[in-house]
Amino acid sequence: MMEDRVPVNQADSLSVIDIVFRSAAAAEYRVAGIPAAARAARGVAEAFAGEDIRCIITAEGSWTPGAGCRAECRRLARGLHLVLGGSPAPGALRIDGEALVAALADLAPGGDVAAAVQLALAPVTWGAEDPALALRHASRTIIAGTGKATDGIVSRYLNRRISQRITRTLLRCPGITPFHATLGTATLGLAMILSLLLGGHPGLILGAILFQAASIFDGVDGEMARATWRTSDRGAMLDSLVDALTNLAFVTGVTVNLALSGDMSASLAGAAGLVMLASGLFLIGRRAKASGQPVNFDVIKGHVGKRRSAVMQWLIWLTMRDFFAAVAALLIILGLTRLALFAFAIVAAGWLVVTVTVLVRTSRRHAAAAKRPDDALRGGYSL
Repeated sequence: MMEDRVPVNQADSLSVIDIVFRSAAAAEYRVAGIPAAARAARGVAEAFAGEDIRCIITAEGSWTPGAGCRAECRRLARGLHLVLGGSPAPGALRIDGEALVAALADLAPGGDVAAAVQLALAPVTWGAEDPALALRHASRTIIAGTGKATDGIVSRYLNRRISQRITRTLLRCPGITPFHATLGTATLGLAMILSLLLGGHPGLILGAILFQAASIFDGVDGEMARATWRTSDRGAMLDSLVDALTNLAFVTGVTVNLALSGDMSASLAGAAGLVMLASGLFLIGRRAKASGQPVNFDVIKGHVGKRRSAVMQWLIWLTMRDFFAAVAALLIILGLTRLALFAFAIVAAGWLVVTVTVLVRTSRRHAAAAKRPDDALRGGYSL
């Protein structure tokens, strides 16, 4: 048996790797929505990419891999010669399955997968500790790392703490995908608009609470996608569209609710803000369609944030959806709905100005970049 710290870069001298789990239950354990065996297989496939390696995943005792585990191994370890179950091959390099999954979970985004595999290259000698503890810790670590650097201040300190708990629970259920979480956000948005339009003053308060709930739950689909390697441009576009529609529905519902109660001045402020918000979203969507890029309404935040001062950072945070939802819900619960609509109209006006400015500048920049090759050729330069 090869043992104890075999360098990964010597993989060309290896032919068989045996990943050993303590039990069938450990191999099938859902670590952040993915069976532990499938996470281990993906790690080996990435660490030994391009090498002629045969990987056998086994478990002490008898193990018949489930259909879900097999499907995830096929999805995540394409190109790897993989055998699930059966008996270890004589002389194979043995890797502790639980240790490998734990090491992979501790990797920072873009980290060295080969180094994580290296940590698990040791004789498989188990003590009395429960292997599920290591796998549960790995699951928590993976989900804790699903936040985004661009999170707003409310998301960072409040929403993520709740949404990641929801994500952890949902990922324990086989068959749940990020799309189902997006549908959950849309359902909360539908309940919100119905409450605002039909519920009178109690509905106003309930709608505000549902808006904040939708803002929190909005993080779940992205967290699930990042934890299970299911991110896609289509999913991001659908998430952005649901967010935009929920925002528009909330302002529309609050405006109509106050109009029905006779407060026309606040309703007019809300309607003006709504028109400005819809105009900005339309311009962003049209630009995305014209450039052939997925619709993402965070594009303005990305452009403005490239050279951000402390003041600019706070301005970005104060105009983000998570801050808007939390403050709007708080003001409405405190009976300051009129103030919420007037403040929204002012912020929407400023946001629209920034949006138009950024779109114009980027359009000019792209046009100038498109002309440069022609200008260079006219000047006699070869490209």
